[in-house]
Amino acid sequence: METSSRVSTERGVIVLQYLARALFAILAVLYFNHSEGFFFTVPTATPWILAGSYLALQLLFLVARVPHATILASGLDLVILGIVILLDGGEPPPTMALLFLAVLSNGLLHGLKRFLVMLAAAEVVLAIVMPIRISYSPGGAETAASASLFLLAALTVCMLYFGLMIWRNQVLSRQAVETAWRDPQTGFISRTALTSTAGWLIPLHDRLSSPLTLVLVHHPDINALAETVSQRLRRSDVIARYDEDHLALLLPSTATGAAERVLADLRERQPGLRAAVMTLNSANAALEQVLYHLQTAMPRTRDDQDHWLAHASPLA
Repeated sequence: METSSRVSTERGVIVLQYLARALFAILAVLYFNHSEGFFFTVPTATPWILAGSYLALQLLFLVARVPHATILASGLDLVILGIVILLDGGEPPPTMALLFLAVLSNGLLHGLKRFLVMLAAAEVVLAIVMPIRISYSPGGAETAASASLFLLAALTVCMLYFGLMIWRNQVLSRQAVETAWRDPQTGFISRTALTSTAGWLIPLHDRLSSPLTLVLVHHPDINALAETVSQRLRRSDVIARYDEDHLALLLPSTATGAAERVLADLRERQPGLRAAVMTLNSANAALEQVLYHLQTAMPRTRDDQDHWLAHASPLA
């Protein structure tokens, strides 16, 4: 668990990205060492010099924590990969795939906007590199152009597809967060969101010595109850979906007597309403425990005029 939590931090992701860059740099060097030759005549040690310089600069970005280090590191990726593609003796150059891998990794780590920027920058790099390769191709410009352009088109289509998937995942992620924090049936916040809200609201009212009352409300028709509650309560009141049959109300600056009047008004408009009420203070336990305490008090209520409201006993 400790290792996974470190990896999930921003610093951990940056370190992993550097390790991935080092791995691909080593693989590129090994590829050049076992290839028949370079596209242009350069010293044999050129891949090692490029890899060493590249990793040294990336390490500088990692250690020195320079401003916009991730953007500079991504820009360096594009420049080095452009040079690598120029030197690659393959036709079409297999190292072109590394360029699109850099684009994809940026999209996965930094979102759709960075992906589109990197994709456009990669296409600019290829627009510079590929004409140079084609014009100097020893095997015939037409053959080299067709093979390289086919690989370029295939990889571009793949990247656009992956970009669509990144956009889809972002949309689904936002929807999941909204669903987790808002009940789709009633439109009120969820139980999870109520707990989060109470985490700062309860201490605030405690510091202000202001009463804060929590109410659990039940009605056979939850939709009708939700509509009435949304119309009658103040904008400062917090309304949440507790479960299938209950709403939870967090009433700021409201003592028990005022809460009783609010609930009586709701019952006039929704006969059959039952409720359990408790005023919170700094001695109360966690909100979930208070809600459970109110839920255990609900069976004491009945659908008649004298027993529809239960006062939960203070927690020890």
